[in-house]
Amino acid sequence: KKVVANAAKAKISLTPEAYRLWYTYFAGNNIELIADIKETLDSGKVFTPKVTKTLYEKYFPSKNCTETMDQINQETQTLISSIFSELQQADKTTCDFGDKMHTYTHQIKTAKNVTGVKHTMQEMVQDIAHMISSSRQLQEKLNEATKQTKKLKKQLQQTEQQASIDALTGIANRKAFDEKLNELFQEFKKTGAIFSAIFVDIDFFKKFNDDYGHKVGDLVLKSVAGTLHRGVKGADFPARYGGEEFIVLLPETTLDNARIVAEQLRICVSVKKPSNPETGEVYSRITASFGVSQVARSDSPAGMVDRADKALYLAKKSGRNNVKTELELG
Repeated sequence: KKVVANAAKAKISLTPEAYRLWYTYFAGNNIELIADIKETLDSGKVFTPKVTKTLYEKYFPSKNCTETMDQINQETQTLISSIFSELQQADKTTCDFGDKMHTYTHQIKTAKNVTGVKHTMQEMVQDIAHMISSSRQLQEKLNEATKQTKKLKKQLQQTEQQASIDALTGIANRKAFDEKLNELFQEFKKTGAIFSAIFVDIDFFKKFNDDYGHKVGDLVLKSVAGTLHRGVKGADFPARYGGEEFIVLLPETTLDNARIVAEQLRICVSVKKPSNPETGEVYSRITASFGVSQVARSDSPAGMVDRADKALYLAKKSGRNNVKTELELG
């Protein structure tokens, strides 16, 4: 009831994704999601389909990642159970071997002739050989477990990487961006290491999609993502924010320098015409608008992004295909 009532009030289209998002919000079992939605509500932003999609992708990972994690979890539990079983057996074998050695020592001490000692020694040699064999088998199984552990670790790293990459463009996704932003913000609060953000939005992207179709639109998104990726250096962090919006984090970069980077990126985007790698067809030139902000002492991660967003909006109002910074907001 709450979902439907509030969706009607906020004029939200209740797609399955939107319903799941708001149901989780009102259920109150995801603190981070609740905080994110409250922050969006407090900022006065409208929950457009794009905003809903961005939040959904952030908090509900793809089915493939979930299935892979379940598989890794199951294989890890099986591996741990196997190792534990082998170690228990090895412990029992070791205890039995110790008891036998104690018995053999007593038999040798109390032996009345050489024949008795010889018989005891033969049994002892056989048990020692068995113990060595058991130890080798355990070592081989532990070595195999080590290989399996490394394999699972690699698979987990790949899954983690996939969960942080935007499937279409190949650069970082919104989830990875939020994590990086929080990391830089915490470092700023701790050491004062400044950083800046560049918000990027492709101009007239909807018209481009309408003129050429969504497949060509996807090529444009890939092209812009590639330009951003190639146009930054070192620790700079480009990400797809959602839809046709991108954002770049620039560690240890002032607002003035970030503006220079944004201007360079703007030129790189505007001089390139996207093309179809399969057909060779070249499409209309595209441009993008840029908004720049720098972290401040009284800041929050959301506040910094919001200023970059407002600067971006100003760039669009000013004719698009230009760069504006938070200093021009007035």
